[in-house]
Amino acid sequence: MSTGLDPEVIHQAAQWFVQLQSADTSGHEQEACARWRASHADHEAAWQRALHICQRLGQLPAGPGMAALGRRQRVNRRDLLKTLMLAGVALPLGWTSYRGASAQGWLADYRTAHGQRRTVALADGSQLQLNGASALDLAYSSDCRQLHLLQGQALLDLVAQAQPFLVRTEHGCVGGQAARFDIRLDGDATRVAVLQGQLQLRLRDSTQPPLQLQAGQQVRFDGGASGPVQALQGQPEAWTRGVLQLQDGRLDEFAAALQRYRRGYVTCAAEVAGLRLSGTFQLDNSTPVLDSLAQVLPVRVVYRTRYWVAILPA
Repeated sequence: MSTGLDPEVIHQAAQWFVQLQSADTSGHEQEACARWRASHADHEAAWQRALHICQRLGQLPAGPGMAALGRRQRVNRRDLLKTLMLAGVALPLGWTSYRGASAQGWLADYRTAHGQRRTVALADGSQLQLNGASALDLAYSSDCRQLHLLQGQALLDLVAQAQPFLVRTEHGCVGGQAARFDIRLDGDATRVAVLQGQLQLRLRDSTQPPLQLQAGQQVRFDGGASGPVQALQGQPEAWTRGVLQLQDGRLDEFAAALQRYRRGYVTCAAEVAGLRLSGTFQLDNSTPVLDSLAQVLPVRVVYRTRYWVAILPA
């Protein structure tokens, strides 16, 4: 099914549509959605298509009152998202990935869009903060508090309870009783940085005893092995304040971090990917940050479209 609309616009419309069905939607978010719809004719067209499909399939009642979804009808969020996706509204590729986001990520208990950060207070007194373009599932039972980071990055402040906690990614899991730590999916591996407390790390494909991590330590691991345990560098939680800190970081890693704060693509040419960069950068307005790269590195920044920024050799 072809809509004639940019896939990124369709993606944005689906995100707004599902967000405005959430019980915790604020008036600010409703106003932001209204501004997004009014900013371009394609935005409104994508929104109206999503609304039309849901009305046809009985997910929402017809009527002018649904134009702004101000009443937030009690629609099951997962069912609604499935309807949008299967009907070809959210993603032309159906259940396949779009910009690396899996269907699991779309249906996660907690998730964020690009450029969005979110703080969630959990029922046990714990708190989680999600970085942009992140998704996390929650499963508490009488035996264990389990969280599954599906994509992106989270800062977790898990308090002591009778049940231990377990935080999984596709590469392994960390657990304990109480700890404050940052965990991030990083390409084909996971990075974890312990700010308070201690963690036990178990790798997905390893039978070795768990690795003990203390406050002030960080490590990168994949399914079969972990890198060396290192001392924390900088402030791993700086992103919660909209700040990116780099100390001799690779340029392609810098581009990947900015990706969470821009709709579309930020690509880095292989010829300059290994250039090193240090500094403190504001994430909430990434365009000036990108534009300043040519002043400190032998690169040029090309805006191929409003959704595609390329970092190329000078």
